[in-house]
Amino acid sequence: MALRIQNDGPRIVSSNFWDSEMACRGFFFLSFNAGAARLLVPDSRAAEIPEMMTAKLVVISRGPGMGRKDMMEILFDDDSDAPYSMHLGVEQVDRLLPAQDHGRAMEFSAWGREAVQLFSRPCRFRMAEKIPCLESWD
Repeated sequence: MALRIQNDGPRIVSSNFWDSEMACRGFFFLSFNAGAARLLVPDSRAAEIPEMMTAKLVVISRGPGMGRKDMMEILFDDDSDAPYSMHLGVEQVDRLLPAQDHGRAMEFSAWGREAVQLFSRPCRFRMAEKIPCLESWD
C-alpha cells in the first residue's frame, strides 16, 4: 500500500498512514509540506505524546549514523538533561531536506489517527556530523 497524505498547506487533511504496515509495526513517519514538519504518530506510540509535548523547541537533525548514510533525529528540547528524542531512517521520511536548509526555522506538528493535530511547536533544522546528535539548538 502506497502511503498517501492529503494536505491543506501545512495541515494534514487525511492519510492512510494509520492503517499502513509501517504504523502497525509502530514506526513514526515524518512529512514535510508548505514549510512545515509533520510527525505522523502510530496508535501504538500515542502514550509518548506527553513526553514530546514538554518541548519548547523541536530540533530536526540530518546526518550519517547508526550504520546508515542518512538518518533523521527529532529532538524535543525541553531544557532538561535528557530530552525525548527519536531516530528515523530515510524510509520513514517523505523527503530529505537539503544541506542548504541548515538553520531553517519551521513549524513542527504531531498528528494522530483521523488526521487530528495533537500539538505544534517551533522547529529548527540542521545538518549534523553524526546521528545521534542529541544537542540542543543553542
